[in-house]
Amino acid sequence: MSQHVLLWILDKVVLAILFGVVANGMFFYITSKFRPKIEISPNIAHRIDEAGKSIYRIKVINRTKAPIVDMKAQLHVFTSRQTATGDIWKTTSIELKQSDPIMIGKYDKKDKDVDYAYRFITYKDIDKVWSDENTQFLRFRIYARHSVSGFGTFASKDYRLKRNSIKEGEFSKGDTFEIA
Repeated sequence: MSQHVLLWILDKVVLAILFGVVANGMFFYITSKFRPKIEISPNIAHRIDEAGKSIYRIKVINRTKAPIVDMKAQLHVFTSRQTATGDIWKTTSIELKQSDPIMIGKYDKKDKDVDYAYRFITYKDIDKVWSDENTQFLRFRIYARHSVSGFGTFASKDYRLKRNSIKEGEFSKGDTFEIA
């Protein structure tokens, strides 16, 4: 009889653990569907305006089927510094114009206004700030929340080589990171 009770208890414990694993898997699957999906351009677009001032743009596309809100974006130059204990990274912030837009629209390829894409702009001369590819790189970071679920996500893109990262021109309109 005690062996029968022991098997019954073991059966219930295994069933409870299995149910917990399945429930966790379902929870993570569902929450992954309600998190923002943000794609950051692999290049930075650069052009000179009519006044002779440099303008740099980083394009972001919201791949989510709902708007994203509460965005905060940052652009930094990371510079390696030698210390007695090893390398450390010093960061210098590059100001972005409108680094915290209220909303980026939901992804819809049929959207003629392309509300799902946003260009972050800086007027800081990146060529002067990013002067040494051997000890410096750029990092763009963005945080956003899904407008329906409230779940947040973080996306980041490092630009390591200036000659491969900065392209002359403007981003094409729409679901593309092409610079023309």
